[in-house]
Amino acid sequence: MARKQVRRDFIIIGLDSFGENLALALLDLGNEVLAVDRDPAVVQRLADNIQDIVALDATDDETLRALGIEAFETAVVAIGGDLAQAVLVTLALKELGVKRVVCEAQSDRDRRVLLRIGADEVVAPTIESARAIAYHLTGRAGQSAHLRFGNYLAVKWRPPRSFSGTIGELQASHADVEIVLLSGRELIINPGPAYAVTSGDELLVVGHEESIAALQASGRTDG
Repeated sequence: MARKQVRRDFIIIGLDSFGENLALALLDLGNEVLAVDRDPAVVQRLADNIQDIVALDATDDETLRALGIEAFETAVVAIGGDLAQAVLVTLALKELGVKRVVCEAQSDRDRRVLLRIGADEVVAPTIESARAIAYHLTGRAGQSAHLRFGNYLAVKWRPPRSFSGTIGELQASHADVEIVLLSGRELIINPGPAYAVTSGDELLVVGHEESIAALQASGRTDG
């Protein structure tokens, strides 16, 4: 039986592009992160940038139990390219008592499946970012402040004049909102956490309605 541990912040299972970038962003924001991938080559490649990283098969209940999975506040299953693996890992995490399991999906069908088997949240970053960027490129983002797809909104937002900080600091206050595009001095898709935001910048952000409302309350949106 695993020894009871101090509560930890995040475990990221699967280090595809989304999982890798999420782990690095969470670390940049000062969180404690354990990163997991079944491919030792991936783990070796990222070991210099992610201190706590391990190669293991997360579909195995006993392996997760030995890892002390119950110590983590949030588990992120970033295996969007393999629904079967994502389902197995999600089921194992819920059976072992992880309270918040967030899964990556690559289609609306995958999203529905993962929610049905117990995922607390499902994100589809590739789909959501692509749709939001498509709205911007076709000019449709200028026609409405709110662009809805599924349970998400895409909103054009300018930080208030009083704001001074980075993308990372902004997302630390609005963790459930994804900043997918920044325009102003230059056009940047998925700006990194270190990017310094100014009042002249315009952001295209994606998130649940309540998260967007919180962001709007801190500044202003176009419309």
